[in-house]
Amino acid sequence: MQALQVGQKCTTIYNRLLRVVWASLIAVATAFTVVLPLGFWLRPRVPSISDDTFGLIAGLAIPAVAGAIICVILRISPWKPAIRTFDRFLYRLQNPPPKPLPPGVDRRSPAQIAYALDRNLTASCPHLEPLERAMRIAGIDVQRLEISPHAPIVKANCRINLPALMQVFSLPSIYYKEGYQPERHEFDNPRADLICRECLTSDRERCDILVLHPDECRPETPWFPSPPATPPPFTNR
Repeated sequence: MQALQVGQKCTTIYNRLLRVVWASLIAVATAFTVVLPLGFWLRPRVPSISDDTFGLIAGLAIPAVAGAIICVILRISPWKPAIRTFDRFLYRLQNPPPKPLPPGVDRRSPAQIAYALDRNLTASCPHLEPLERAMRIAGIDVQRLEISPHAPIVKANCRINLPALMQVFSLPSIYYKEGYQPERHEFDNPRADLICRECLTSDRERCDILVLHPDECRPETPWFPSPPATPPPFTNR
């Protein structure tokens, strides 16, 4: 099974590399085909520009046109990373990191401290509450996070056994979602959530329990509500 997965991954990488090579060849050939005739056509019409300057402009135009063609062929948006970086920069300017606290000072809010001390407390919406309570009773490490409409309210360090979850709990409004938040690589930032679809709009701050994605798990990671009869092979990307 693992050999098959490795073979599929190698095939995927090879196909992507081949696509990049073909896109580069096409882009460079097209750039030369467009820029050089255009340069010869423009040169007599702009005598005020020196030959060295005109050659420099043409030399910069060829890689610029080739890069734009590559982005179109590979469906790459070169602006998204720049916009994301700029947004993070603005966020850090508007929300500077807190000053370091003296040793021994607890950074948690009073609500987070109370949650850690009392296993009977819950923080999620009424539909997710049975799952959260069962996780805490089972001894799973469950942490209350800061309240935010853009982040989960609770983090549970466990892996979900979805068939067992659907069998033990009758929660039609709850669904499990796992995936990645790609940055430099398509498998960057693995994430898995238990989400309440009924509260996505009405109670957005409490409708999400963050759990462990399979890529984040280890053999000793606890399962919820119970381990499968045949655990899947351990993967580590």
